[in-house]
Amino acid sequence: MDNPQKNKTIITISVVTIAAGFIVMLGWILNLPALESLVPGFEGMRFNAALCFVLLGLALLLTQFKRSQAGSIIFFFLAASGTFIGLITLSQDLFHYNTGLDQLFATDRTVPSYGIPYPGRMAFNASANFFLLGVGFLALKAKRRGWILFSQLHFHLVTILSAIALIGYLYGVSFFRVFLYRTSMATHTALLFFVLSIGASLLNPGVGITSLFTGKQVGNQMAKRLFGLMLLMVILFGSLRMQTQRLGLHSSADVGISILAVCFLLVSLLLIWNTANWLNSIDKKRSEAEQEVRRMNADLEKMVNDRTVQYQKSEEKYRSLIEQASDAIFVIDNKGSIIDANASMCLMVGYEHDELLRLNVASILDPEELKTEPLERRILSLKDTEMRQRNYVRKKGEVFPAEINLKKFADDRIMIIARDITSRKKMETELREAELKFRTIADRSMVGVYIAQNDRFTYVNPRFAAVFGYTPEELTNTVPLETVFHESFRPVAHENIRKRMVGEVDSVHYEALGRKKDGTPNWVEFYGSRAILGGEPAIIGSMIDITERKQAEEALKSSELKYKLLFESNPTPMWMIAKDDQSIIAVNDAAASLYGYEKEELLQLNARDIRPEEDRKKQLDGYRTDLNTSSPGLTVRHLKKDGTLMFIQINARDIIFEGRPVRLSMTLDVTEKLMAEESLRKSEANLQTILKNTDTAYVLCDPELNILAFNPKAEEFVKDQYRDVLAKGEKLTVYFPKIRFPKFAEYTSEVLSGHAFSYEVNYPQTDGSVSWFYVKLVPITNEGDEILGLMVAFYDITERKNAEQHLKDAYERIQAHIDSIKEMAWKQSHLIRSPLANLKGLAAMLKDDPAEPDVFEHMEQELNRMDGILMDMAKEASYHD
Repeated sequence: MDNPQKNKTIITISVVTIAAGFIVMLGWILNLPALESLVPGFEGMRFNAALCFVLLGLALLLTQFKRSQAGSIIFFFLAASGTFIGLITLSQDLFHYNTGLDQLFATDRTVPSYGIPYPGRMAFNASANFFLLGVGFLALKAKRRGWILFSQLHFHLVTILSAIALIGYLYGVSFFRVFLYRTSMATHTALLFFVLSIGASLLNPGVGITSLFTGKQVGNQMAKRLFGLMLLMVILFGSLRMQTQRLGLHSSADVGISILAVCFLLVSLLLIWNTANWLNSIDKKRSEAEQEVRRMNADLEKMVNDRTVQYQKSEEKYRSLIEQASDAIFVIDNKGSIIDANASMCLMVGYEHDELLRLNVASILDPEELKTEPLERRILSLKDTEMRQRNYVRKKGEVFPAEINLKKFADDRIMIIARDITSRKKMETELREAELKFRTIADRSMVGVYIAQNDRFTYVNPRFAAVFGYTPEELTNTVPLETVFHESFRPVAHENIRKRMVGEVDSVHYEALGRKKDGTPNWVEFYGSRAILGGEPAIIGSMIDITERKQAEEALKSSELKYKLLFESNPTPMWMIAKDDQSIIAVNDAAASLYGYEKEELLQLNARDIRPEEDRKKQLDGYRTDLNTSSPGLTVRHLKKDGTLMFIQINARDIIFEGRPVRLSMTLDVTEKLMAEESLRKSEANLQTILKNTDTAYVLCDPELNILAFNPKAEEFVKDQYRDVLAKGEKLTVYFPKIRFPKFAEYTSEVLSGHAFSYEVNYPQTDGSVSWFYVKLVPITNEGDEILGLMVAFYDITERKNAEQHLKDAYERIQAHIDSIKEMAWKQSHLIRSPLANLKGLAAMLKDDPAEPDVFEHMEQELNRMDGILMDMAKEASYHD
């Protein structure tokens, strides 16, 4: 009862009991007799009895709330107080002494008499009930099965005693309500004991008699129905007997008892009839439920079969995936035994598949590692997934390193994916050796070499420092990377560094305007790649001074002017866009016209403005690459001034314009071309999908009946029916038998004249059956109604034909049976009419001369003959059935 399930019935009973007790106590305190008896005309309840009802009602109510230490103490105090008052009062009656408890709380001014020898004292059976209830509540605190049974027994005893008192009131039997002592328990007191004891027994509804009425089975439901109706019957007939006796409606008690017995018998019969109908209704529902369960079982069995097929397919896919995997994959159980392995695993460790399945995984692990890390401990410590390195042993005894990925399943199996990393380990060793060589070579190189990490140069060789006018010590781990870049190129440099540091690209090659120690600019060319040093990203690269080359490029400026006129007058849109910030440097009139801008408007824009936002990152990446030769046509998306999206094919190359890297490009609108190509691809894909997945065989031919195309169903049809292989370029007539060819040639001539044609044809099969096909020939025309060829379609209608034939045969059999019955009826009617005619004649003779002696004999013969005919008819009818 630490976290009790609240019971509305218990709460209601508790509240009613407490309220009744308080009302009676209030009546005693205010000296209001009407409140003392609760119901006018009934005997009043004693103050101590009302107090006990309040105490035990509160104790019962406390059981419906969360148990706490304070609540347990209060519960014990309430139950113990009620028990104590009941016990003291009970002992006074048993041992004939007076403790003064009866009038301790309220004074009863009733004069002592034979019926009330001790004013203020509750009845003997009332004090006994309070004692039993209190002991029952106290026993609940033990929370053991035996004590719960003990408690439930006390509650049932109170129910029985209060019920006996109530029956005594109903039937006027004073012995029942007085119960050994002169003082009697009040009616409403007995009623409160009855409901309070029932509420207390509901605290453990599965124990004792209470379980009979609180269970969910049919017997429990029947008990509730019968007992409730029987209880109502006892109350109703008891009240009825008392009223009839009071009004003198019957002469003696024996008559009243007899009438009561008859009424009990009749009502019991009605109860049995009602219960039988109720049980029959339940049995009907049970039968219907059984039928539904059978149907559900059948559906479930079908579902299980379907799921089994799906599982088998899934298992086949799983096996195919495992076997085709390049990595070694094997599965072990919780003991380490290998229960499955793929071919790559067998190849890696050098065992045959059967040999491997007989081994424990410890047999292929490095023994030295097993000493420090036992296999059982690793299996038990694995929670879900894990990646690590471990040494394995091949069949020949060779130890090799492997990288493994472990996955633990719910049934404690473990799947391991292993990869031999011997080559990688060897490469790591070679890399360390290469680093030593790198430093040796870099320090003596004529090319600038650098290593950058955390926005600092962690290494520069003498040549790199000299290009910018520094010593290696002045640049190493001292100044930011941007120190060697001119202010105008620092954004580009920062972006190139960022992309490699975060892993967007592995390497970058670009030119930049540098800045020497004395502030003068110089041109340098950087080559750099991403690497991981000390667990952090770094850039390792080289640099060369290209200042002289750039000066030579400046000499080409004059030649660029010669091409300006060609640029402006070209009918194809042309652009010059700065590579560093994608600003539009120059644009011709054709570009302004295509994009819907004025030329001056375009020159105020950036190249990013004419690209959709989601394409701009890709555009930026494109400008970071160098196009030293004309690029092949690249198709991208551009936006017009009004927001219209169009597809543009770009041909571009990088040039130097006025000392600045510029991309010269030509743009061609290919939107309509791409839309037409996409529509054509979709149509062709849709057609291919339909042809490959349809149940109909299709063959396309030119006007000369040369086969142009066919679907897989057509191949299957020719293979099954003509025992041949369909091939493109062959004449369609080659596959038709000579006996069928003239008719087919007639059909094709009609189709090639522009008319569709269809017919049904059958093909005998090797097993003796016949396959039927619906054949349709349709001309293929273009938009000008020119006939380009024809399409032949074959659709299998064998099932429909067979169904039609079966229906026809069944109809013929039924008709024959009906004709047979008609014939039999005609014959038998003539046979029956003969004895009937004779009987009619004999009857006339008997009418004319009743004394004729042979008439009855002849009638008997004719009746026997008619009986034999009828027997023959019955036999023949059963034969026809």
